[in-house]
Order: sequence, then C-alpha cells, then structure tokens
Amino acid sequence: MTFQDLTFKKKIEHIWEYYKVPILGTILVIFILGSWIYNAKFKPHKELFSGVAMLNYKLPEEKGYVDPLYDALNSELGLTDTNYEVKVEYFYDDPNEPDMLSTMLEKFAAMLLVGDVNIMIMDKDSMEEYAYEDYLLNLALVYSLDDLEKMEEEGLVLSTSSELDPVKHYYAFSLKNSTMLKELPGFDLENSYIAIYGAEVNPYNPKQVVDLLIN
Repeated sequence: MTFQDLTFKKKIEHIWEYYKVPILGTILVIFILGSWIYNAKFKPHKELFSGVAMLNYKLPEEKGYVDPLYDALNSELGLTDTNYEVKVEYFYDDPNEPDMLSTMLEKFAAMLLVGDVNIMIMDKDSMEEYAYEDYLLNLALVYSLDDLEKMEEEGLVLSTSSELDPVKHYYAFSLKNSTMLKELPGFDLENSYIAIYGAEVNPYNPKQVVDLLIN
C-alpha cells in the first residue's frame, strides 16, 4: 500500500510518526521567532535608568515581593510613563532548593556583566567584602565630604582607609531610615546597606535612586 492509498487519518499518523522531530523543531522556531517579534515590535523593553540588586536575603514572603518598591521608585522618579525604568532584582536563598543560591549568583554575575546592575543592597559583612575588592564607587565622587562626615558621625555611612591609602573611601550608606524599604514585610533595615557599583561610568542616575532609598 502506497502513501496515496492511505486514509486521511492514516496519512496524518504516518507523517507524525516519521517527521514529528522536524515538525516540533519548526514549531519551536516559529514560536521563538514570533515571541521575539512581538516583544521587539509590540511590547518593547524599557531602557535601563538604573538597576538595583538586593543580595543575600531570605526567601521572599510572597510572589512579587519587590513589586511595590519597583512601582514606588519609578513613580518618584517620574519614569512610569516613559521608556526608562529602575529595575529591582531580589536574590535569595531557598533552603528547600539546594541549587537556588548558585542559580541566583549566576544570574547576578550575568547582570553585572551586561551592565544591568549599578546599585547593590546587602548586609554589612557582604558589603565590606565588595569594598575590600574595590568594586564599589567612592561616594565622595558624588556626595560632599561635609555630608559624608556628618553621616559617618551618625553611623549612617561605611568607610575604609589604610596605611598605603589614608584617604577615606566612603562606600555604602545605611538603610535603617529607609521609608520605602520599610514597606517590604520582614526586610532587615538595621543590617542593610546600599552602594553604587564601582564600574558605573555615570553614577548620577544611580545616585538619584540611592537618595530615595536612604531617606
């Protein structure tokens, strides 16, 4: 019996049996291409105004944990109806998922590599490690020394210096007075700090975000 002699149903079964791999591959390619065209033409991504990474925190209490912070930052900066946005990413560890931490760190490294992160929020110990590796911007480049010295007296800024380099390097602000972050359930304000990633060429967009978050 030739292919032409088969019933319509049998022809479909025959084609599926012998050609299902290329058919599925073609459908997948069409789907990916269609999604790309849709996102590019009809749902364009916004340009990055600034990117915030919140690191080394516990499992969020609910899905969309940082959505209110995203909305508040973009609203305050007047970006809601523009082609720019402040992105907020929350990196956490899940004790029930052994691979979660490594997955999160890989994502963070990739975002750093492509320039999607220029602000870091983390605990004091982690911040000190980044400062030691000289990854963080010296805040004296964008804030006055008078303001930084005053904040240091109040325990609101971290700094470092050494015998080889006695000039103070101010690298992170305390977030204990942050009104915006206070709205996140269970967020540890007392032990959280914020810094601008040192590779940032133009720190003035991140500075506007930092200013909102430290007050």
